[in-house]
Amino acid sequence: MRYKVRNVAALQVALGGLPDSMHVEADQDVGLSAKTVGELRSLTTWPENLALTTPPEPGPDSAIRIGKASGGKRATPKP
Repeated sequence: MRYKVRNVAALQVALGGLPDSMHVEADQDVGLSAKTVGELRSLTTWPENLALTTPPEPGPDSAIRIGKASGGKRATPKP
């Protein structure tokens, strides 16, 4: 699943029950130095223009990807 994370609270929800030891892979241009989910959970700020992708089936070799978010702020138009 790909999440366009807007703040730290949304980051915590997106990380859900993922293990703290799960590896994080970030694009070079995002400016994050976190290498594990546990390090992501300890962040106090989150840039609004980043998105993270979680694996469909978390396993010992799976990782979270962090990159620049693209597109508009809403996925569907507001009624």
